[in-house]
Amino acid sequence: MDGERRRRGRRRMSGAEAITETTRRQRRAASPSLSAFVPANAGAGKTRVLTNRVARLLLAGAAPAAILCITFTKAAAAEMADRLFKLLGGFALADDAMLAAALQDLDGDKTRARTPAELAEARRLFARALETPGGLKIQTIHSFCESVLKRFPLEAGVAPGFSVIDALEAARLAREAVARVAVESADDAAFRHLLTRMNGGALRALIETAATGRRRDFPEDPAGWRALREAAQRTLGVGAEDTARDLLRDLVSFLPVDKLRRAEAALNGDGANPKKRAANLRAYFDAVTEDGKYEALFAFFCTDKGKPRDEIATQATDKIDPNVKPYLQSAQKDFVARLHRLRAAQAFEDTSALYALLQRVLAAYAAAKTARAALDFDDLIVLTRRLLTGAQSAAWVLYKLDHGLDHILLDEAQDTSPDAWDVIERPLAEFFAGTGAREAARTFFAVGDKKQSIYSFQGADAKLFDAKEQDLGKKIAAAAAYENLPLNASFRTTAPVLQFVDALFARRAVWEGVSDAQPEHLCTRDGMAGSVEIWPLVPFDAGAAAAAWDAPFDQTSATNPKRVLAEAVAVRVAGWLRGGEILESQGRPVAAGDIMILVQKRDALFHEMIRALSRRDVPVAGADRMKLVEDQGVLDLLSYARAALYEGDDLSLAETLKSPFFNVSEEDLFELAHGREGRLWGALQAREEWRPVMREISRARAVALKEGPAAFFMHALETGAPSGWRRIAARLGPPSREPIEEFLRLALDFEASNPRSLRLFLDAVAASDAEANRDSAQADGGVRVMTAHKAKGLEAPIVFILDAHAPPNTNGKDSVFIAKGVDGGRLPLLALDQGKFAPAIAAAAEDRKKDAWDEYRRLLYVAATRARDRLYVCGCQRGGRKYPETSEPQARTWHALALDALGPETEAGEELFGGKVRRIACPQTVPPKGESVGLAAPPDFSLPAFLRAPASAETRPRRLSPSALAPEEEDASYAPGRREDAFLRGRILHRLLELLPAVAPAGRAAASLRLARRMGAGLSDERIAALIAEAQRVLDDPQFAPVFAPAGLAEAAIGGATRGLALSGQIDRLVILKDRILLVDYKTNRPPPARVEDVAPGYLAQLAAYRALLQEIYPGRPVEAALLWTYDARLMPVPTDALDNAQRLTLA
Repeated sequence: MDGERRRRGRRRMSGAEAITETTRRQRRAASPSLSAFVPANAGAGKTRVLTNRVARLLLAGAAPAAILCITFTKAAAAEMADRLFKLLGGFALADDAMLAAALQDLDGDKTRARTPAELAEARRLFARALETPGGLKIQTIHSFCESVLKRFPLEAGVAPGFSVIDALEAARLAREAVARVAVESADDAAFRHLLTRMNGGALRALIETAATGRRRDFPEDPAGWRALREAAQRTLGVGAEDTARDLLRDLVSFLPVDKLRRAEAALNGDGANPKKRAANLRAYFDAVTEDGKYEALFAFFCTDKGKPRDEIATQATDKIDPNVKPYLQSAQKDFVARLHRLRAAQAFEDTSALYALLQRVLAAYAAAKTARAALDFDDLIVLTRRLLTGAQSAAWVLYKLDHGLDHILLDEAQDTSPDAWDVIERPLAEFFAGTGAREAARTFFAVGDKKQSIYSFQGADAKLFDAKEQDLGKKIAAAAAYENLPLNASFRTTAPVLQFVDALFARRAVWEGVSDAQPEHLCTRDGMAGSVEIWPLVPFDAGAAAAAWDAPFDQTSATNPKRVLAEAVAVRVAGWLRGGEILESQGRPVAAGDIMILVQKRDALFHEMIRALSRRDVPVAGADRMKLVEDQGVLDLLSYARAALYEGDDLSLAETLKSPFFNVSEEDLFELAHGREGRLWGALQAREEWRPVMREISRARAVALKEGPAAFFMHALETGAPSGWRRIAARLGPPSREPIEEFLRLALDFEASNPRSLRLFLDAVAASDAEANRDSAQADGGVRVMTAHKAKGLEAPIVFILDAHAPPNTNGKDSVFIAKGVDGGRLPLLALDQGKFAPAIAAAAEDRKKDAWDEYRRLLYVAATRARDRLYVCGCQRGGRKYPETSEPQARTWHALALDALGPETEAGEELFGGKVRRIACPQTVPPKGESVGLAAPPDFSLPAFLRAPASAETRPRRLSPSALAPEEEDASYAPGRREDAFLRGRILHRLLELLPAVAPAGRAAASLRLARRMGAGLSDERIAALIAEAQRVLDDPQFAPVFAPAGLAEAAIGGATRGLALSGQIDRLVILKDRILLVDYKTNRPPPARVEDVAPGYLAQLAAYRALLQEIYPGRPVEAALLWTYDARLMPVPTDALDNAQRLTLA
């Protein structure tokens, strides 16, 4: 392979040597007195370095509040905080010998004995970190900016106590701003100009995207807009008096007609192509409009793609008229030059109109947010950058920040946007210059990997990674100790996969734009089994069979290439799981959770893969991200909502009748709707047999008008026999439940900050993408199917790259191009004529195309390095000869690059899809990790004699937890939620209600805030405040005084045996009185049931089990049970007969 040939003559490090060298660099990078920039390959242990560095800073005496760690995602922040607290918690619990060894391992200094004072200080770190006001600052850049703005609201010009709106609310406000400006600008010249150039829907989408996704490229004040317009004019080279209409008039009239007629006569006497050009000239002569003349001249001089024709007149034309060919060559050059001027003027007029309209939209959008005292996520960084770089208050703000920060650590530096870098660099400037360079060591640490910069759509710029290292490195090195410490080893991946990755990027044309040098990976997993397989592409003609005429339009044919590929992968995975395929490196069978299947985008192949696995009963974690408004169950709910609100919406009513909620047949719906007079709702009213349907929809409407969207959807799902849940599951399958649960969460979140209006909620959903994300790291043991973007930071023993055939989208729908202005800055320009660009925009389009291919190859690196042991590269042919692979390495698909990396010599005997599989592998030569090495003797599988002997009777109580007594298949009203955020909310509320009763009322506010922030790291201040308020309402309510009396016990552990069952559990609140026992279970469901009859049987079973145990422990005393619903601060006593019934069902 190329990756091996380039290393010829140079000895490769062994695994042990790689571990030793990388560990040395990791320890050096974690040195508390050193500033460092760490380029780290995938799997090099960067999170460990970050964690160890924070620990060593604390050990060196740094105040916890003086350390700022900035991560890219909340998940990364939570993981780092978890690792750090586990490390510090281990220090607190270790004995002297263990702690001394841990500290020696941390800094690598095994020659110095740790003093008792050092050991004592190490043990105190855990408490110091916990007791720091506000906790350790391990935050995303947005969280950090939010904290700065809330600390300096007046200086930043924001409302004190502002809230941060989510993407759903931001999209709704932006859409309202666009609509408002459109109404106000109906007679505006800029608005009318753009409407003549594009349709209204495209214009609205353009403005909304620019307003919410390109904020950093547009100014905030009128002077900035004027400067931007002038920069566009200079960059495009448009004169002050130039207009597109004048330049068009000049373009179609500058050529003498007599010379053109002479050229037409000569061309018309030549061959086929010259005669076509002659026809273009005749069309020019016949045209009566300037636009018609332009089209004819353009077709004469240029190709359809806008390039000048290589040849207009031929040698034969010379024989007819020798003056025509040189004249046309000169005229063509002149035409192209004037055409460029025309296109530049047109682009400038389009761009100026966009600026004018966008300026008003952004002002309206900002005013809407100001009226709500709210900011969006972009505002957090933009306003913080302005605060730290502005002329008025920046010095004061930086002075205050400078006295609170001594150490900044930046994770995922390659994904940091330019504005975020500005925010980070401003405090850094104080670290190493002037009065900021205090005697105490102040450091900056950044870790990242340019090869993994894949978030350009969020503003990241891979080029900044190298530029910032060089620029900041020079500045820091001039004032303090600084090193660049690359980490090239991988602790994650086996040798064959790393060899394949190195071979992928062995050629300069491939690694340029991905890395600043040819990538090289050192393997630390010597002797571990691994492999790489490249499957042949599924042939395109496999999908030639036509679908049945009456098949659903979105149904995939059984011979469609994407379905064929998904089925092949599913068969392979199911075979592994059923056949006990061994994961050799770990010495155990492959489990579903070991497998990760990656795609570039969530298209038909993505969904087909999930369906193929489900058809074979393979556990699937589900989609990593769900577009809720594309899920059929959610669409049915939305149709139901529209039908209930708008009696005139016949389509939504018909969709609702056909949905699982009413399950009306095609024939019955046709009989109802065909030939009716008026609306479909009127037909329902007029027909007696349809009255029950009409009454149910009317009841649902009443719920919506009285209680809002969440109650409406719960009514639709909970009522009926069978319930709406069951009806949807019967038609759409069990996977339909999760998107609907996320949709209900969306409705509840909407109600938290908006009026409880179903109409407003529908408008908000229509104005946004309404997506839900799953924590992909918690896959519940199922196969993970996700995008390569989402997989960043994750890993799996076995990885499939499913759509390696797909190239990047280099054209895109974005009409705004970022050109390089005359001052070198970013300049947004609007280009509506695709392929017919002004020179400045054409250059920007080429840059965009190159950047897209560069990021495409970086995404390949991310996808390939997720694999620990095995990697499979798959794909489908893209339409036969219509999409040939280019020979240019930098523009080849992932699959083509993979074939380049593994040459024909790696072809294995296995055939698939009519081609040969290419494969490299290495065997397991060391004992599996964590397994015993004594494997020489084969295991004895013969049956022992005692199995054939009759067993003696034995009665032992079954062990159960009360929480496990409810039947798993039960689909009851208000069943316990399964979402992670619901669990987190429940845990926090339970903890507050457990601890706060013992705290004096005056100190409860501060105590609850500390506790909720510690447990809810990553939650917004608004969510935390809401949880505290919910708990406080319960504690302050006099009706709960007996529950929280001093005699009560919180989280009372209980265990025992009753009726042949061994039970153990914890009672949320147990009050033991002389005459009776009171047990209370807290429940955080929202909304809670109003009646005991609606309570989930699982909850009643828990109470019945607890009561049975308490009756055994306290015979003769009655046991009373109640549920405490925190959502509306309500105590629901559970009658004895209900508990008796639950006890009979579950303890029988």
